[in-house]
Amino acid sequence: MTTAALALLMSGAITAPAASASSTSAVSSDEPTLPEAPKMVVSIEKLGKTMRGVRDRTHLLTDCDAGKGGTCSIEKSFTVTRTVQVALGVSKSFVSAELNISSSRSVTISARCTSPVFTSDRQVYKAFPSGSRTWYKIVKTYYKGGGKFWKREKSIPLMAFNPTGVSCLMDTKPR
Repeated sequence: MTTAALALLMSGAITAPAASASSTSAVSSDEPTLPEAPKMVVSIEKLGKTMRGVRDRTHLLTDCDAGKGGTCSIEKSFTVTRTVQVALGVSKSFVSAELNISSSRSVTISARCTSPVFTSDRQVYKAFPSGSRTWYKIVKTYYKGGGKFWKREKSIPLMAFNPTGVSCLMDTKPR
């Protein structure tokens, strides 16, 4: 709008066109509108049931050795890491909440195990964390305007391990 037209409008010599009564939008019909942004829903798809009492043999806590005819004991507390795998930009706290496990990074567990009698000098008594293991996928579902399904992304299979105790077992020493 030119300065002269603005001055005439301000002085009341001309008036702005009245808005039509049927208009419900501030945008005129000849102006393009942006499409509604897609909506995203994140969920967890469990793969089978949560397994309880699982021994994590990838994390040896400690071991003891007594030789043939002897026994040994393991009595100690350990701080171990809780494993919660993530993908697709989803946070560990979200996954932990969905799986109903603590989002705390570590947990303290206590061992109190006494070995059976060693029957060989090649045996060793080992302590491992035990707890629950859950396999799952992270799923992101996108919807277009009006709630219409648009696309879905799924992660590869992921795992959460929640240590709740210690499991001890007799094993054979490597040669």
